[in-house]
Amino acid sequence: MMFNHQIVLINHMKINVRHKSIYDTNMKNTITLFCLLALGLCLKAQTNAETLQSFLCDVISFDEVTLDANRPMTKIRQLASVQADTLYVLTPANADDVFKKAVNYKHCIVFAGSHTVARVSDFDKRIASGAWQTNMPYGEGYIQRGEMTKKSDYINNIIGVSSNQKRVVFLFK
Repeated sequence: MMFNHQIVLINHMKINVRHKSIYDTNMKNTITLFCLLALGLCLKAQTNAETLQSFLCDVISFDEVTLDANRPMTKIRQLASVQADTLYVLTPANADDVFKKAVNYKHCIVFAGSHTVARVSDFDKRIASGAWQTNMPYGEGYIQRGEMTKKSDYINNIIGVSSNQKRVVFLFK
């Protein structure tokens, strides 16, 4: 009788060991997955300055320049004004001429105030804009009002309608 009791006890221990092993494996997998997700989020998180530097690195030289990590637009606009081959203050009156000239340049960057930067990505893809009195090209850009937001759309939808706010086009060969 004692022998049978020991077998039952041993079988019971095997079951517990088996359940513990599955539990440990699931817990290890869960912790590993959580750590990988956290690491991925940390690696993906960029400052606004890093985001804009990677967006404009093939156009503007950022050598030996320190940008404000959260509000980099003003400094980048200053760099663009020094490094651009040509620049125009964009108005509805000159928008058509400016974008016709911009086709002959390698890069066209538009700043709206100190919160928006856009770059034309396709001069052939255009849409009529009543506010700008011309066909506006397609592009992509970043708008920073609080958080930085990426937007791919026609330039007029990125930089907004003409207003008292200064919009400047920088052209680079």
